[in-house]
Amino acid sequence: MQLIVRKKYLDELIELYGTPDIKVITGIRRSGKSVLLQEFITYLKSLNEQINIVMINLQELEFDYLLEYHALHKYIMGQYKEEMTNVLLIDEVQMCPQFELAINSIYAKGIYDIYITGSNAFLLSSDLATLLHMTEKWCACSAPSVYL
Repeated sequence: MQLIVRKKYLDELIELYGTPDIKVITGIRRSGKSVLLQEFITYLKSLNEQINIVMINLQELEFDYLLEYHALHKYIMGQYKEEMTNVLLIDEVQMCPQFELAINSIYAKGIYDIYITGSNAFLLSSDLATLLHMTEKWCACSAPSVYL
């Protein structure tokens, strides 16, 4: 399978790096959301900074115990490292029922730069911004879409 580098979308994520908002990446199935996250991780690792990257893909079996929001929260908090920039990336976040409770709690602490991906159907619902206490600020990006 040939992967297509989506520089435009990667550049948008790079521009949003370090902003206090929760970054949400949506798109249809197989549109490259996971690949975009991996490209972003590669970028983060190339920086000469002390960065703690916490990457969770809820489609992978090794993370199936995190499909309950209390467990997800506990795991993320356990991965936090003081004196470092902490970046949280969760792929297919909608697989964890009530994930927004865990994300909101972590967001309120202001300790992570948060990026989540998921399906268009759930993450584009009008309730998402309310559930995540997000602003209605959108970035110009189609599929996958990146918005705050």
